[in-house]
Amino acid sequence: MKDKKLKGLQIDPTLYRSNVWRLAVYSRISIVIMQYVFNTLIPDHQAQEVFISPGLLNNDDTSVGYSVTDILGGFLRWDAQYFHHIYRYGYTYENTLAFFPLYPYVLWLLTAIFSGHPNTMFLIAGVVFNNLIFVFTALVLFNLTLRIHKNVEMAYNSTVLFCFNPASVFFSAPYSESLFVFTVFYGMYHIACENIWKSSLLFGFSVLNRSNGLLNVGFLLYYMIRSAVIKRKISFKCLIGVCFVFACFGLFQVYGYYKFCTLQEHTLDPNVIDYAITNNLIMPNNISVPLWCGVRIPYSYVQEKYWKNIGFLSYFQFKQIPNFLLASPCIFLLLKYGFEYFYNNNIIYLGLRKRDRPDFVYVVHSTFLTIFCLFCIHVQVTTRMLASSSPVFYWACSNYYKFPLNFNKITYNRIIYNFKSKLVTLYFFTYFIVGTALFVNFLPFT
Repeated sequence: MKDKKLKGLQIDPTLYRSNVWRLAVYSRISIVIMQYVFNTLIPDHQAQEVFISPGLLNNDDTSVGYSVTDILGGFLRWDAQYFHHIYRYGYTYENTLAFFPLYPYVLWLLTAIFSGHPNTMFLIAGVVFNNLIFVFTALVLFNLTLRIHKNVEMAYNSTVLFCFNPASVFFSAPYSESLFVFTVFYGMYHIACENIWKSSLLFGFSVLNRSNGLLNVGFLLYYMIRSAVIKRKISFKCLIGVCFVFACFGLFQVYGYYKFCTLQEHTLDPNVIDYAITNNLIMPNNISVPLWCGVRIPYSYVQEKYWKNIGFLSYFQFKQIPNFLLASPCIFLLLKYGFEYFYNNNIIYLGLRKRDRPDFVYVVHSTFLTIFCLFCIHVQVTTRMLASSSPVFYWACSNYYKFPLNFNKITYNRIIYNFKSKLVTLYFFTYFIVGTALFVNFLPFT
């Protein structure tokens, strides 16, 4: 990822890069250890109405399977159950259409060449893959920040914060967060380097991984408009890229229609059928089709049916105040940064002049996504959604820090140099530690 345009930097970024991957590795090891300790010491909460993959009813009774489950089993919580089900059985329930296919099928491909119990293979592959790709993403964020801001210290500070971010446990558990943040940040890096084809491919992968990856077409559209204004030419590469990203989203919706809206024979595992009957879940069949077929997009219908109170102000209820408080630090930091950015910079030209700051579109993206999370979705997922969708979260927090290269030779007090940074540090490490403890014991978190 060497960039000729960065040669003028006064600080050599090489030493910082070499330290970035070490910190990323240390942070992942910390999460795995904390997961095991908290899962061992704290009894699991008996969460109500939680989806449990029926495949987990058939445990791996071998010594290897028992050991893997004992060490890593705390990661099999909440949405990881859905990903396990899709990995093992595919889209056999209507509610699984809320989860996009790239991540579970990547794990399926990674484990296809190995023999072993599917539960054990899923857990090993999910945790190892996510932690490895997280380390690489830390390097991607460093280079992306360096490319946009031309500031080595800011790039380093942002990456340190990413390594210990408040949603850290989701980047190590078998969730789609690590793969998503990799495709998003790497796509942003390539479009910043004007590699449109690579950026379009990565943004397409992002939308095959999570629905909010569709927002990344904004970067392609913005680059196309900026190219038309500054260079006086239309970027047809961007136009093709936008079509490709939308096609990736549409492809999965078409699959949902094919799976549930066409009458065909399906061979399903008895455990899958029994779980569906017990929990009143809709399966594809050869008798009738769901009422939404031909009327609604599968993803939006499933979100509305199985995840209640989605829509503008629908989540604004007194009983949800704890969830709003849980998401408030992330929301406050990003909105504060966004509004100060727009106030202090001349945005009347929308960043379309050659001399305008290159981070304009990133701040617009993060501010829009923050407002959307606040008003339109289950607000408690805001922290992990924004932590995996925008580098601006880390740029905003990095303004309060100046991390040294070698943590072994300094004291904690030398990192913290003002009251605001102490608050941000408290926020990051409280969520990093307590959030892990809550997650692995089936307690509500982000």
